[in-house]
Amino acid sequence: HQVTGLSDAAPWGLYISGFVFFVGASAGATIIGLMIHAFGRQDYAPLGTRAILVGMLSLVAAVLFITVDVGSIPRMMNLPWIWRNPTSMFMYTSLTYYLFGLLLLGELYYTIKVTRGTATNGDKKRAKWLAIAAVPFALVVVHAPHGALFAVIKAREFWNNPLLPPHFAVVALVSGTGIMLLLALVTSALNGRQLVRKETLSHMGALLAFFIALAGFLDFFDWIVFSYSGKSAGNEAWKFLTTTHLPLSALHVGGYIVAFLILIFARGRGLGWLAVASVVAIVAVAAYRYNLTTLGMAVPLFGFLPSAEYVPTWSELSLALGIVAAVVLAYSVLVKVLPLEDQARPSGGSSARTA
Repeated sequence: HQVTGLSDAAPWGLYISGFVFFVGASAGATIIGLMIHAFGRQDYAPLGTRAILVGMLSLVAAVLFITVDVGSIPRMMNLPWIWRNPTSMFMYTSLTYYLFGLLLLGELYYTIKVTRGTATNGDKKRAKWLAIAAVPFALVVVHAPHGALFAVIKAREFWNNPLLPPHFAVVALVSGTGIMLLLALVTSALNGRQLVRKETLSHMGALLAFFIALAGFLDFFDWIVFSYSGKSAGNEAWKFLTTTHLPLSALHVGGYIVAFLILIFARGRGLGWLAVASVVAIVAVAAYRYNLTTLGMAVPLFGFLPSAEYVPTWSELSLALGIVAAVVLAYSVLVKVLPLEDQARPSGGSSARTA
């Protein structure tokens, strides 16, 4: 607490915001495997292994954020193996990280065998069903309960909302799809050739617009619930959104609107607009995650207590940037050493399908 803006009154800040964001990105990236194996979209295939890597490394980033927040790796590893409290959502969610990590490792193993041409028919079936199972597992088993981590806290009316678990899952799809769309565009620009076809990128943009619309729908009903409930703590949190946290609120709501409008009206006018829309959507999700985490702590539990003021310090910011840089570096190395689908067969071949 001496090197961060955290305190007893506001124990969750930038680190927990980063943790929630990257767990969501990890879950959302699984949509690529679902498109390939469940919907037969072989034009997505060049992104298959890359999406698994994004899912795995985003999960690693989330765990690293928890590590720096807890400050002790051995203490963190006690959950759920030594410290087991069946009434705590933390015990449940900590177990899901291990299971999801194993699922992604298994999917990566069999996908690499398929790419190398050494897979048996059984290996191909395992790769397919692991990819399909990853989406409901990631959204329902891993990430929706992260919304429940907040929603079950009765003392925090800003969080205590049954809409929060499905809201978390939908926002995960926004961040995961946005990251994969941006990754496809950046990779194509760096390599000097299209990783996937323009029709595929356009389809990803349509998916992103759909997920943004769902997230906006849930945001609207969050506002309705808090506005009509008349709960003092919930209304006080919403006041923070329009005062001290107004810039981040504008990034959140305005980002959704801008990204959605770009994807609807400028999607066919060039790939640059798709890149802009994906960046804006990712920033909007990050602002939402930060506001949700910090505002729940800002409102005092009792009226006679002061508001919990929290501002991230340079120590927190530097560690957060270091974690992001580390996973980007790890991704850059892994795509150099692992076999990728786009290196095994050209994108846009006869097997590709478009919507």
